[in-house]
Amino acid sequence: MGLGIRFGKMVWNVAAGSVARAACLLPGIDQEYRIEERLSGPWPVGPYLWLHGASLGECRMLLNLACALREDLADCPKILITSQKAEVVSYLNEACAGIADVSIAPADIPSTLDSFVKAVQPLGLVLAENELWPGYLSTLSRISTRKNIALVSGRYRRSLPFLDFSGMGIACLQTAADLGRFSYASKGAVPCTMGGDWKLLNWARDGGLVCAPENPVVDVVFLSFHLEESEALLRMAKDSVDKGEAPVLMPRRLAELNQFRRLLLDAGLPVVDYPVVRKGCVSLVSRFGLSREILLKSRSAVVGGSFVRTLGVHDFWEPVRMGVATCVGPYAKGHEDIVAKLVSAHVLAQIHSPVDFLRRRFPSVDAVRLSLAQEKKKVLDSYFLLLNFIKGLK
Repeated sequence: MGLGIRFGKMVWNVAAGSVARAACLLPGIDQEYRIEERLSGPWPVGPYLWLHGASLGECRMLLNLACALREDLADCPKILITSQKAEVVSYLNEACAGIADVSIAPADIPSTLDSFVKAVQPLGLVLAENELWPGYLSTLSRISTRKNIALVSGRYRRSLPFLDFSGMGIACLQTAADLGRFSYASKGAVPCTMGGDWKLLNWARDGGLVCAPENPVVDVVFLSFHLEESEALLRMAKDSVDKGEAPVLMPRRLAELNQFRRLLLDAGLPVVDYPVVRKGCVSLVSRFGLSREILLKSRSAVVGGSFVRTLGVHDFWEPVRMGVATCVGPYAKGHEDIVAKLVSAHVLAQIHSPVDFLRRRFPSVDAVRLSLAQEKKKVLDSYFLLLNFIKGLK
């Protein structure tokens, strides 16, 4: 390893450790982000196959992956799912019962990772999307003589220059553009494939059917909206209410629920609490994990994270695969390549401005079915590659 790379890793370790320990001294931050727990544990006792993701969507995908592995591997090891987001860990603690164990993710510093791997004894590490933490990669490489790290449903833009790819045995990237960037960064040292978006894994394994909701009572669900998007949301919600529709709002962060409620009421929009759905009122959702239930009775969906340039677009595949006419806003941070392709193919509709909400075009049913069939094949092919990779870890 070159001197510059070693120096970069040293600087990263010192900086990450200093920031984390300083955060522990601020009670509010430590309570919200569980910094002390991320530094010191306690950690569950392994050995485990370790799966790690960041957001709720990524971790729900990993939960589906854990279910699939338990079904498809005759002697599946114990599985541990980690996330650095406290609210996601709370959700997983209930959702993963009987399937996988759950823990807050360890801080990416050497002392913490040493104690983490001593307890957890990871057989291998499966990373979701773009969770390429330098310490995770180097630590897993160090404790095993075989390549024991996989990236699934990968999205790749860029990474720190001292990232150690030597322990990676497989990388399944979402798009050709992601694959090209990753292959270039890893200097071709990691076996790569284009594997699509693994949020479709459960759906693909179940047969990949597309069935439009029957007798939808929700005209439009505003799916996973951030408070930063409130200006666009209020305009669209008002147009929907004025038209006599029944809209539903699912906030991205439950902590922002009451702020959304005040904004809607201040704008003169009637509000009810889900599961009540009523024409001419905005129905507010106050719990995680209800998106499938709501989409099963929705005519259309507008996906949040796409009305402010700096946010990341939410999982648009979820409503698409359920046969719900799906729209995104003008931005698609993190998924620009695939969103542009799907809009061009009439799989997604795009609302360039909130004033266009009532004039939005709905996607082509035939185009949606063709695109989903292609995605299904990519996801299943790459999943079988991962299965073989995990069998080789034992």
